[in-house]
Amino acid sequence: MSKAIMWAESDARGFETECLFNEDNRSYEVLVTATGLGLDKAESFPVVEDPGLGMCPADLARSIKLADRLVWEIDRSLGDL
Repeated sequence: MSKAIMWAESDARGFETECLFNEDNRSYEVLVTATGLGLDKAESFPVVEDPGLGMCPADLARSIKLADRLVWEIDRSLGDL
């Protein structure tokens, strides 16, 4: 399975988020990890437009929205909300 990192970021709370393009099944995978806590969540969605030189605006917006939701879910499971 061939994957390429499309974007990645980390925040002050220790959340590491990345969006990967899975070339084999033409999908994006968003992965959020709570560093040091052993918690992570991931979710995939199909590509709208192949990322020749980067993600199309629709895929980028969807990946960011998905990442925000996954961070919120981990926060909630930690009791931070």
